[in-house]
This record gives sequence, C-alpha cells and structure tokens, in this order.
Amino acid sequence: MRIYFPFKYLFIIFLFSLSSAQGSAQSENPAIATLLNVDGAVKVFNEKSPKGRQGSHGMLLFAGNKILTSAKSKSTVEYRDGSRVRLFQNSTLVLNLSEEQTTNKRTFKFQLTLKSGSLRGRFVKGLQRTKIRTPTALIGIKGTSVRISENNNKATVSLTEGQVEVSNLYSSTTLNPGQWLTDFDRNTDLTQNVTQIPNLLSLKTAEYELDFRNAKSKQLDFSVQLQNSISGKSITRSGQVIFESDYKNIRLPKRFLLNDRGFARVLIGLDPPSLTDPEFKGLITIRAFMDGEGFDDVTEGHLVLKILNLGRKRTLLLDPDKGVSKKED
Repeated sequence: MRIYFPFKYLFIIFLFSLSSAQGSAQSENPAIATLLNVDGAVKVFNEKSPKGRQGSHGMLLFAGNKILTSAKSKSTVEYRDGSRVRLFQNSTLVLNLSEEQTTNKRTFKFQLTLKSGSLRGRFVKGLQRTKIRTPTALIGIKGTSVRISENNNKATVSLTEGQVEVSNLYSSTTLNPGQWLTDFDRNTDLTQNVTQIPNLLSLKTAEYELDFRNAKSKQLDFSVQLQNSISGKSITRSGQVIFESDYKNIRLPKRFLLNDRGFARVLIGLDPPSLTDPEFKGLITIRAFMDGEGFDDVTEGHLVLKILNLGRKRTLLLDPDKGVSKKED
C-alpha cells in the first residue's frame, strides 16, 4: 500500500529539517560578537565567504571572522560582556577566539589579531582576559581603555585606563594610565621607551553634583577641549569625538567634531536614576575618545558626576510653632 503526501507537506518537512540543521550549526558555533555602527565600506570574511560580505549594523560575528575597513570607514565590534573594539579606517582585524571561562563570575577569554591599521578598545574590568597580537607585539589587556596602531612593522600602544603588558621579541614592559609606547619595532627595548602621552581631551561642565528628587530630567552643557597634558594649553587640531557612559538613563550626542581650535560644546541629557537598580552607586562616569586613526597621542576624556540624596524622598513636616520644615527620609 502506497502512502502519498501532498507537495505542500513535503515542502514544510524540508523547511523544518533545514531550520533544524541551521539551528544545530549555530549552537555548535555560537556568535561571539556583533558588528555595530558601521560607517563606509566594511567587509567581513570567513571560510564560507572568502570574497567577503558587506558588513552591516547588527551582523553577528563568529570566531575566525576577519574584518576589513577601507578608506574613510569605521566599525565597532561588541562582545557579549559589553567590551568594545572600534576599528578605524584601512585596518584588518581577526577575531581569533572568545571563550567563556569556568569561574564563579561570568568571565571571557578574548584573542584578537590586528594585522594592520588602528583600533581603540574598551574592555570591561574584571570580566575578561584579552590578548591582542600584531606583527610587532603582543598586548595583554587588564580592564582597559587602550589604543593600538600597527603599520609597516612598527606599532604604537597608548593607555588611558587600566593596565596593559606589551611584549616584543626583545623585551616586555607594563603601561599604566597616561603612558604610551610609540613607533617601536620587534627589537626595540620597550623598557626604555615608555613616556607620557602628550595630549588629552578635557571635559568640563558647570554642575558635577545632581539632585533628582524632583524626578525631572536634566540637561548639562559640556565643553570639550584638546589640550597639552603638561602645560594645559589648547591644541589647534580638529577631529571627531565619541561620548560613552555606563549610566543607563543618559542621552549622549552622536559623534561630533572638534573645530579648528580643538574645541566643541555639546549637550547631554540625564534622566533620574532607577531606584531598583542595585548596581548603581550614585556615580555617573562619562568618557570621550577621538574617533579616528592618528590620535594615539591623546588620552581619553573622563568625568564623574555624583547624584545627591540617592533614593531619598523629601518630606514636609508641619510644626505649630516653626511652620513647615523639611525632612529627609
């Protein structure tokens, strides 16, 4: 006895089998990062796409992917723990490895290769162990804001926050915040080449302590100035800047441009904090970095705002003799 299935049912069975196979393949090789903020022509290469695919915002990235940015192009790689790598123009980056570690806290091990070009990386403190290899050096990351450039077998590494260990064929050394190694090769004595980063982004605002007890949003006027880190004198140099913050209730401007005097004025919006967030301790950190290659000589801007009376409510007391008085709960 023969049993016949209508064609539409056979087609449904085929689709189900295909989706199951794809789901199985994705579970065996899960995405390790996401491509964000793609500007210009960016390509992503893997074994199945040797000619490369056009990168797009939200594209999933996997171990072994190679990312190439062309002239006037940039993109951001965001890992699962929130660590970010901003890749600048004419750069090639390989995502070698991302492994979740078997520890009490959710931590990750990252390995990347910057074959050429430049990047800015911000790696979440305490959540990852990262190594970035270039043709010239090996850079070990410890919760860091770092910039790395590699061109013509010469490298530059500059550090704003955290700590990095830099090694080449000849020596190794540790960089602390505000230090850099510039234009070194495989045989440079790194221990003799650590110097202070010459310039910085200065962030200023009129109000550093905020009171949200009226539950109203605030708008702050920020000034951004490129300065010499020793003399404090303004640097007449233009360039694009990006703001970032860990505070969830903030409205930051999109990338903006310093004028020919190295100056810009921008507005930042702040909403009241969520009182149900146990991790928020009342401090808002805002950072600013130069969004482009050639700015390894500039320390990132860093500013902290404090929220007053966090979680407290104002109560009015009626006293027959003194009238109205205020009390903090």
